[in-house]
Amino acid sequence: MSSPFHRRPFPDYFLSSPLATLIYPLHQLLNHLRGPPHLPPPDARPIRVVCISDTHTLEYPDIPDGDLLIHAGDLCNDGSAREIQAAVNWLRSLPHPHKVVICGNHDSYFDSRSRLPEDRSDAPSHNNNLSSSTYATISSSTASLRSLDDYLTDDPHPRIDWGDDIHYLQHSSITLTFPPTTTSSSSSSITSTTPLRPRTLTIYGAPQIPAIVPFGPEHAFTYPPHHDAWSNTIPPSTDILVTHTPPQSRLDLSPVYSTGCPFLLSELWRVRPALHVFGHVHAAYGIERVFYDEAQRAWERLCASRKSRARLSRFSSLFGFLRDLFDLSGLVDSARVVLYGVLGVVWARVWGGENRDAGWVVNAACMYRDSGVLRNKPRVVVL
Repeated sequence: MSSPFHRRPFPDYFLSSPLATLIYPLHQLLNHLRGPPHLPPPDARPIRVVCISDTHTLEYPDIPDGDLLIHAGDLCNDGSAREIQAAVNWLRSLPHPHKVVICGNHDSYFDSRSRLPEDRSDAPSHNNNLSSSTYATISSSTASLRSLDDYLTDDPHPRIDWGDDIHYLQHSSITLTFPPTTTSSSSSSITSTTPLRPRTLTIYGAPQIPAIVPFGPEHAFTYPPHHDAWSNTIPPSTDILVTHTPPQSRLDLSPVYSTGCPFLLSELWRVRPALHVFGHVHAAYGIERVFYDEAQRAWERLCASRKSRARLSRFSSLFGFLRDLFDLSGLVDSARVVLYGVLGVVWARVWGGENRDAGWVVNAACMYRDSGVLRNKPRVVVL
């Protein structure tokens, strides 16, 4: 059986669930027809957010300009402070005035369970009683919600030099202020400038990922997939959420072959950020619009109900058509996806309604599958 992080061929999707496979592009088309999910206020400056992830020690040659650069983890490969610092030095050289970084499962240095022996020697001498077994128990929480720095708060020499413009988030938030700009308008021979008010955005970042396959000890911030590592962890005031794992059913190889976390998905419905940036699943790279309405709920129920079929053999998958044909709840949810999607288009395009409770979802993995090449372009979102 192929890795769950590899995209399966189209026949596998279709045989497992022809209903979900055909509804997915229709759902995305209806979302696209509804228009942008989030527009900047008319009296405030737009903020250009550049999203990247999973660079794995490599440097993308042409990062677009923007007001904010976000890196959603997997800066390196071996997880050493040495490799991480090299990636941070590259990020520091970029011209974006604000940069936000979280770590991924390959960035072992940030999780005490995964830290390499060469990097454990940086513990201060007054903590020499911190044995290797203690390192394992420090982060024994299945979500790794505490970092080593929580325990070594008096360590005066952090190993990573972030510089002045990079904000590293690990189960933490930051509120950034973007200064005002002016816009000019002309009427005949008269030119006037209108000042735009400054903007603030609150960004929350968290690195934990579900271990849907047996990860080795070198992988950071893993938790059992059945464990809820997310409920009530994200501040409700969050405008931009940065995680390494995707949520279930959103750019995670869904439908059927989902690799995302259902508990993170539930948390997203509670917080509803304007932008969610992640990576981890290289093959699911892309950008989607999400509207928190009945169409989206029906689509996510459809994905969740078909997730168990991913474990079936190809022969057993041949009966996907019959299962879909007699799945009344699946047929009802498919109808709801279409009905409420069409109503959303009518609301936005015919009645001129505002797209509220909506946001962008970005899988920003720059690594093209497992090729070792950064072929996926950075994604840009204007908020």
